[in-house]
Order: sequence, then C-alpha cells, then structure tokens
Amino acid sequence: MQGAMPLHLSLYLDLVRFAAALVVVLSHAWLVLFPGYQLHWPGPAAVIVFFVLSGFVIAYVADTHARGLADYMLDRLSRLWSVAIPALGFGMVLGPFVSQSVFMPELANANAALRTTANVLFVAQLWFLDFAPPLNGPFWSLNYEAWFYAIFGAWTYLPRAFRVLAAIFISLVAGPKILLLMPCWLLGVFLYRTMQRRQVSEKTAVLLWSCSLVAAVLLIKSAVPTKLHDVFQSQSPQMATLLAYSGSPLTDYILAVLVAVNFYATAHVYRFGRILRPLAIPIRVMASFTLTTYLFHLPLLVLFWDVMHLAPWVCLLALVGSIVVIGCLTEHRRRDLRALLAAVCWAVIAVRSHGTSRDARASQAE
Repeated sequence: MQGAMPLHLSLYLDLVRFAAALVVVLSHAWLVLFPGYQLHWPGPAAVIVFFVLSGFVIAYVADTHARGLADYMLDRLSRLWSVAIPALGFGMVLGPFVSQSVFMPELANANAALRTTANVLFVAQLWFLDFAPPLNGPFWSLNYEAWFYAIFGAWTYLPRAFRVLAAIFISLVAGPKILLLMPCWLLGVFLYRTMQRRQVSEKTAVLLWSCSLVAAVLLIKSAVPTKLHDVFQSQSPQMATLLAYSGSPLTDYILAVLVAVNFYATAHVYRFGRILRPLAIPIRVMASFTLTTYLFHLPLLVLFWDVMHLAPWVCLLALVGSIVVIGCLTEHRRRDLRALLAAVCWAVIAVRSHGTSRDARASQAE
C-alpha cells in the first residue's frame, strides 16, 4: 500500500483502537462498579488487537514518512513517553495513599521508585522479569511495544550490513517472553505490506469481514483460551509464571490472524466510507485519547473508587473528565516533547563534536 491510507480504513482503525482501549477499561471497572450486571470484557484480547494494529500503523508510517532512524526513534519515544512518564509518576505518588484496592490485588508499592524507573526505560518485562509499576498493571504491554519498535527500527533503518546483527542483538536483550508475542505485531506489518497485492471484490470483503468478526467474538467468548491457559498452568506452573502475559500464544496467534483478516477485508469494503465519514471528527477525537485512556484509567479508578469512595456513575464521569484533561496536557502535547528530545539530542551531539574538535586541535599542537 503506497501513499495515503484510504480514509475509511484509517477511520476504522482509529475506531478499533479506541474501542480496544475502552474494552480494557471496562474489563477492570465493570464488575467492580456494576456487580449487579455480570458482563465480562475481554481485556487481554484487546491487547492483541492493539499489537496487530500497531504493527500495521508503524509499517505505514515507516513507508510514508521515512526520514531515518533518528526521526523514527524520536517519534516513537515522544509518543510513548508523553503519556507513560506522567502515568507512571501519578501511580507512584498515589501508591502510598492506597492500602488496598479491589482493582489490583497486588499494589506493587514495594520498591516503587525502582519499578517506576524500570517501566520508564521499558526494561520491566525483559526475559522473565515482571516488574509491575505502582497502580498500573496494563503498562506491561508498552514494555513489549517499545521492543517491537526497536527491533523493527533496527531492521528498517540501519544499513543492510548491520541490520541483521542489530535486530538479533536487540531480540536477545528483549528475551523470549516479548518475542513470543511479536508475531502478532509483525502480522500487522505483513498485512500492510501485502494488502494491495491481492485485491478482492467488495462482496467477498464483506463476507470476510463478517466471518472474521464473528469468529473472533466466538473465540473470545468460548472457554477455549481459558481452558488451555488453565491446563498450561497446572502442567507447568513455573513456566506459566515466567511467561506471565505471554502464556497463551496459541489462541493469541489465532486471534491476531482473525484481526488481520478483518483489517484486510475492511480495506476493500468501500461502502464503510459512507458510514464512517460523517463520524470522522468524533472518531478522530476519541482516538486521540487512546493512550491516555489505556495508561491512566487504572490509577484514576483507584483514586476515585478506593480513595475517594465515589458512587459508580460519578466515578465513571470523573474518569472520563480526567482523561480528557490529562490527554490534552500529555498525549496532545507529544510534539512538544519530541522537540525537547530533539533539542537534547542535538545539544549532546554538539558538545561531543566540540570536545572531539578540541582534542584534535590539542593533538596537532603537541
């Protein structure tokens, strides 16, 4: 797929992205705030959707905005850190005021500074580490994403003579737990790069879209993923503990394939444009708060429910309002952070260049 992404596909991906974040929120909040309405929301499945979507979007960005490794790194770091650092800081500050929480059985308050730093640097899930930050369990997936970005960036932007060795080295640093779910992310990359090579009729695309959606829902709602994971835990409890969030690769891969098929079909269902174009503005606005929603919802829920003891609907309204305000100050200001990171990088390069030049002149004088 070269050039601009079709508008209807771009809007659909934005809608899916926000919907996936909303599912994660509801998976943590619903049974606590509304125990009388027994609805279960598939939070882990939503993360797999994020991974496929992320691989697709990053491949698209690399193809259409290719400006080199430095720009790629600045874009990815500013995107993640603009929300991650405030969210982690908020959790660390709030942690000492929370003795227990219905949202998180383990508060991870011990070694809070170390845990927070490890997650800021995205090293909290390397190999078999599992350093959850205070009041922010969902942050594990960003540790995975950051290393997916690094491996892809090395392979895409480094000279051909170094890319293989660099990608292997980064993969060895990341470890098997992160690599186990990277095929879900790479499936998004593969989908982007092959989508236009095989065209299908709109009628076939509608059928594929419907079947993939139904199959994904049936997989999520079936007991198969849970039963397989339970069997794995009973047969290999130590390995299941070590793999943690990567402990269900078989069903995760199947779900990732269904998500990829759904995205592929959407690209060829042009009638979706007539449905989504009138909703373009609200879809874009909601999607612009996705990362804030994902990273801030749990510490905010702890604050409003466990600390302030707000009523359920008041808690949800406070959550929505807080996310909008925080998103405007973080996610919507990521370009400012990028400019700051770029300035720091150029300052470091200038200082090193000046030092090298001074050493060279001193050598010549001797």
